Amino acid sequence: MHNSPIRLPEIKSGKPEISMAPLIDVVFLLLIFFMVTTVFPENRGLVVEKPESKHSEPLVMKKIVFLVNKEGLVHYKDNAITLEDVERLVKEQLSAAPDSAVLLQVDKRAMTEHLIKVMDACKSGGAKQVGIATDAVHSES
Repeated sequence: MHNSPIRLPEIKSGKPEISMAPLIDVVFLLLIFFMVTTVFPENRGLVVEKPESKHSEPLVMKKIVFLVNKEGLVHYKDNAITLEDVERLVKEQLSAAPDSAVLLQVDKRAMTEHLIKVMDACKSGGAKQVGIATDAVHSES
């Protein structure tokens, strides 16, 4: 038998490197995955549950719309406003378009007191027509 010395592999000296190419590929694929699967909800602003009515009719004239949530806070174009602001806005809108009507979208859980205060502010601003938005009654078949 012939004994030959065992040769060990040569160790190369130098700095170890990590290849960035696979990492960039993975990040790019994750970016595409999240872009494709992301769902953007439609921002509807303040959600108000209107009461139902059997006699609902669409309002065809120009309207000034105020939202009143269940806590009684008044909103105009997604901004919370005071009753003084309601009166001022009604005056401004009616001076620009005198035939406008005021439409109140009041949450069905709001107190009647809040509704009356907003209606009073609208009347103080000069509104002659104040309507309350409702949903049509859905018949169960």
